[in-house]
Amino acid sequence: MLTYIKHNYFPVIGLLGLLAVNANAAAPQAESCEQIRLQIKAQTGVLPTPDTAMLKKLHARLECRFSPDEVYQAVYGDKPMAKK
Repeated sequence: MLTYIKHNYFPVIGLLGLLAVNANAAAPQAESCEQIRLQIKAQTGVLPTPDTAMLKKLHARLECRFSPDEVYQAVYGDKPMAKK
């Protein structure tokens, strides 16, 4: 009787394992580099405060290799760069 009960738990354990794998696989897709570049170009005008959320987004996607000009526009908008 005890061996019968032990063997009945294997399908349940397997089902729970599959559910856990499927839950992890449903993670939302990150934005592509092109999508972020389009968002940067869409920022027009001088922003009243630096866009720190966009800066964090750029920092999270270092593989996109954003240029310094793109990063500046993403954070400050069309504000002219300070000249030394």
